[in-house]
Order: sequence, then C-alpha cells, then structure tokens
Amino acid sequence: MKIIQPINKNSLILASVSFLLGTTLLLLFFIVNSPIIKVVSIFYVLISASLNAIAFIGLLSNSLINTQYTKENITSILLFLINIPVSLLYFIIIYTQPHF
Repeated sequence: MKIIQPINKNSLILASVSFLLGTTLLLLFFIVNSPIIKVVSIFYVLISASLNAIAFIGLLSNSLINTQYTKENITSILLFLINIPVSLLYFIIIYTQPHF
C-alpha cells in the first residue's frame, strides 16, 4: 500500500526512528551496563512519548478531516500504535534490572 498523505509518511518515519533509537538504547544498556544509559533512557522516553503523542493527535485529526483516505489513515494509526507496547516492554526490561 502506498502512503500518499505527508502526515502519514512523517508519522511513520517518526515511529520508525523512535523504534530504532529505543532498540539502540536497549542494546547499549545490555552491552555497556552503565547507569548513565538509564538516565538517558528516561529522557528519551519522555521526549519520545511527547513527540509521539503530538503525532498521534495529528493522525487522529487527519483521519477525521480526510475521510477519503480512511484505509491509509487507519493503517498509519495502527502501525504507529505498535510502538506503545514495544516502548513499555523496553522500559520494563531496563528498569527491572538491578543497579550496577
């Protein structure tokens, strides 16, 4: 399926970058075993959650305004929402580890 609307493209890029950065931080945490990574992760989660919430509101409003692209909008929203459980899982994994 080709994504036509720019807001959907940008939101999917944001979701992909958020996923890649989160995965990188998780892997870095396991490789380096540094408490600094935990602090960086806290700030990353806060910034990422804020940006993703804004983008999600934009996607919802776009789906209400541009009803002729319903399938594209729903697909973009569902792909965007996949990041939420992944982020929560990463957060739980990092913060349930004992301190080093």
